[in-house]
Amino acid sequence: MVSRKRFALLALALLAASPALARDGLHDFDSEVGTWTIHTKRLMHPLAHANDWVTYDGTKTVIPAWGGRANIAEVREDGAAGHLNFVAIRLYDPTAQQWSLNFMSAGNATFGIPLRGELRNGGIEFIGPDTQNGRSILVRFTSKEENADRASSEQYFSDDGGKTWELNWINTYTRTKGHAQ
Repeated sequence: MVSRKRFALLALALLAASPALARDGLHDFDSEVGTWTIHTKRLMHPLAHANDWVTYDGTKTVIPAWGGRANIAEVREDGAAGHLNFVAIRLYDPTAQQWSLNFMSAGNATFGIPLRGELRNGGIEFIGPDTQNGRSILVRFTSKEENADRASSEQYFSDDGGKTWELNWINTYTRTKGHAQ
């Protein structure tokens, strides 16, 4: 017969060994709240064997919502290929312990298919289906915090079911002084 103390220790060990049960990602994006300068490097024609990168500079503002279960990021940038203005809404599902990432650009005013993700390898990784030039693709978006004032994110496309990935979007963020969370 197992003692209560031994049973409690065993239960705690099992919870610690199971990240899905032990981890609550509700605060994964708390550090992004605030205003940031953003520098973007974008591949204009992804999945076309192109090397036509352009750059943009601007601001990213992140505000929390729903007690941390959501946040809204607005990005405004200008660069060689024109103006970018989009909103990203991230929503936390406590049951699945995952985030959804929903993008909308000012140009099309509709959300695409949300990506789903969670904390992995020191950053948040989202993945999901989309289309590019009429073809079904997968999208992978990663976000990493370097320190309290610097972060980065990258976007990749795959047209072979995730066997290979092409980097097509690189963002670097620097927190605007005086706008910490």
